[in-house]
Amino acid sequence: MLIIFGFIYENLWVKHMLKNPRYTVGEAITDSHQKNNNGVGTDYQYQVNHKIYFKTTNCSYRKGDKFLIIFDSIKPKNAIVLGNYSIENYLTDLKIPEKGWKYQDVPFNIDSNIIRKYVQD
Repeated sequence: MLIIFGFIYENLWVKHMLKNPRYTVGEAITDSHQKNNNGVGTDYQYQVNHKIYFKTTNCSYRKGDKFLIIFDSIKPKNAIVLGNYSIENYLTDLKIPEKGWKYQDVPFNIDSNIIRKYVQD
């Protein structure tokens, strides 16, 4: 029963996030490390409305690496690293709004269909 509830809950917050998406930049605060029995993970942080959120991703990064994340504009604690987008070439002049970017305001090319598939998988 608990497993079913967890599966339903995750699907719900992913749907909400895709309904109210915003984008920002996360930064790795640790090097990749063993994450439970689920393989490698990296701890990261991101900021929305002057609040810092901490999460762990299953992507492998080095401390200080920066990457694009998608988050729910209503519940910013719900976020996913978009590991399929490299932002290294854009970091020097990047101005990140307090509330994150709307899809059309992201200063480099992203594809909503690719993001939707990536997040739902």
